[in-house]
Amino acid sequence: MSLAIAHDLAEVPVAGWEDLHGRASRASPFLSPRFLLPWHRALGRGCDVRIARWTSGGGSDEGLLFLCRCGEESWTFLGDEQVADYLDALVLPVHAEAFWREFLERGLPALGGGPLRLAGLVEGTPALSLLPRICRERGLPCSVEEMDRAPFVSLPGSFDAYLERLGKKERHELRRKMRRAGELLPGLSFRETRTAAELATDLPSFAELHRKSHPAKEAFMDEAMEAFFREVAEGFLASGNLRLAFLSTQGVDVASVFQFRTGASLLLYNSGYDPAHRAANPGIVLIARCIGQAVDEGCAEYDFLRGSERYKYDLGGADRIVYRLTVSP
Repeated sequence: MSLAIAHDLAEVPVAGWEDLHGRASRASPFLSPRFLLPWHRALGRGCDVRIARWTSGGGSDEGLLFLCRCGEESWTFLGDEQVADYLDALVLPVHAEAFWREFLERGLPALGGGPLRLAGLVEGTPALSLLPRICRERGLPCSVEEMDRAPFVSLPGSFDAYLERLGKKERHELRRKMRRAGELLPGLSFRETRTAAELATDLPSFAELHRKSHPAKEAFMDEAMEAFFREVAEGFLASGNLRLAFLSTQGVDVASVFQFRTGASLLLYNSGYDPAHRAANPGIVLIARCIGQAVDEGCAEYDFLRGSERYKYDLGGADRIVYRLTVSP
């Protein structure tokens, strides 16, 4: 294997990148070209980019580390921790130690200075155990800090079994909310976006519901962010891994969730609802419906991703910890 530093995403063949992503176990959707290329086009144009490419003798990429520096001294993962929940190097676990050793020896000096601030490392990723140890061996200062929690639910074989796993109070409340939604929202229906034609109308509906949900979400979903979501949605729909779902009443959307299917998991990336129907709890009811859909698809878990909002725990979430790791050359 040999390591080289590229300065442009165009230097990384997308087919090889896709292949490596597909071979990685539990590969984060946030490391896919369907996510990182749209991020760079819509949100990261002013950033200085570096890609550590660890290639085999045949020239295929066996390890990729996407880094950027956006107006500050630190090198961070490409993708921005504000919009990407789980980040890491894209490398098979069996090769992770060899990759990180070569990167710290040859790649890090080639970056030309500045610390690494690697956010979004979820509990269990090899980098969390490997990097501190390798840094100690090399005399490099390295620190690890908790940055967030990412609740998830392990799924049984049926939705009824999922409900039985909830606490008595939480189970009663969810059933009550689901009943009440049926009473307050005439003609209640659920749908998922299936085609590009549907996406053309469904994505603006999602963006509108997202903005309505909260003033902070309205500020977040500006034109550049909506363009980013559109391109990501198009890419993941084409690969069969987008789950854009809606709850509607009499043909009017009142809640939406933007989800990724990856491996045996369904990941809740973002959501929105119409506060005019707050009493019906449409957001919670829709997520519960999506958990049921995940069970029907044979998923092993429903991942709420980063953030410790109360509803995630009411729906049975248990924490994974997400860390930030800093290496100072």
